[in-house]
Amino acid sequence: MKTIFDVLIIGGGIHGMHLFHLIKKRTGNRLLVGVADPNPAPLHNWKHCTTNTGMDYLRSPEVHHIDIDPFALNRFCRNHHTLESKPFIAPNRRPSLELFNEHSQNVLSEYKLPDFWLQTFIKDIELDASGVKVISEDGEIHARHIIIAVGNGHQLDIPKWAQTLQNEGFPIHHIYSPDFSLQNYNEGFHTVVVGNGMGAVQTFIKLAELHPGKITLVTKEKIKVSDYDLDPGWMGPKHLQKFYSEKEHSKRRALIKSARKGGTITSDISQKLKQSLKRNNVTHVIETIESAELFGSDSAYLKLVNGEYLFCNQILLGTGFSSVLNSPLIQNLKNNKDLRCSECGYPIVDPFLRWHDHISVTGELAELEIGPAARNIIGARHAGERIKILF
Repeated sequence: MKTIFDVLIIGGGIHGMHLFHLIKKRTGNRLLVGVADPNPAPLHNWKHCTTNTGMDYLRSPEVHHIDIDPFALNRFCRNHHTLESKPFIAPNRRPSLELFNEHSQNVLSEYKLPDFWLQTFIKDIELDASGVKVISEDGEIHARHIIIAVGNGHQLDIPKWAQTLQNEGFPIHHIYSPDFSLQNYNEGFHTVVVGNGMGAVQTFIKLAELHPGKITLVTKEKIKVSDYDLDPGWMGPKHLQKFYSEKEHSKRRALIKSARKGGTITSDISQKLKQSLKRNNVTHVIETIESAELFGSDSAYLKLVNGEYLFCNQILLGTGFSSVLNSPLIQNLKNNKDLRCSECGYPIVDPFLRWHDHISVTGELAELEIGPAARNIIGARHAGERIKILF
């Protein structure tokens, strides 16, 4: 394992790999750039999560991807991709997951994995005058500059009632857990899928087709439909001018919170849900789960706020993620007096997304500078435009 880099990117997801590709293209062989990630290959967690939910098409448009030229995916589709009859769907030509992944693989194929990939878990980061010392489970790594591109993929949001059942050994899985695969789904007597968003609903639709009459979807409120998880105006100057003009971090945080549309599904998925409920003899319950208890040796009952009960012998959680701020690595960094944070707990960074002279951030950690779309694929591209200036 290489241990000395000019630039080390922590996180090999969409943000990390876009930045890796961007910096390599900008600097050529002038800089030694590495990517540290606990998974065996780039985009591993992205592929795992999207496969688990049965995703067919992305929510973002064709110009959002890991390459540099916005039209690269479209060009790749015309020149190389022939496996599908419908590689894009409306609105705004959303690409299929298959096409997006093939294009990503093509972008990264010019790099040899052993030359840049470090499969290791990062435990801590120490700063000094000349650079950064990264403490991994496999030893120390030194870099002049690091880019923290970790997502919240390992910060699963598990309700307290579900934690209680888990502790008692009941089969309850989060759909984004690394150790759960929809392909290895164990068909039980009855399964409850919990969650309002795209992941939960797509998982429910997939299982309803495979196991009609044996799946129930539970959402805490009526599912809202939105083709994007935030107004597209936040992806460009239409809304961002107002955001950038606001200097108070608390007011920027309020704008971010009001802009994001969590727990929504696209119109095409909404239509598929309606069709599934009609033809597959499955149920959608709109109510909050208050508590849960074991019932017999292999079942549990969920008590709803309205006083009713649901019985099941397996639960799948599509309850999303908690903040990346909850990760041990970020918690450790926040204890460093040289790294400033706002009242909401997020890093205060400069226009080049530097949290420190030797540390840049992207994704959720860059929200107070990039805006509400920071977590999205377009957020990786916006971050790249800022960070590339440093190199």
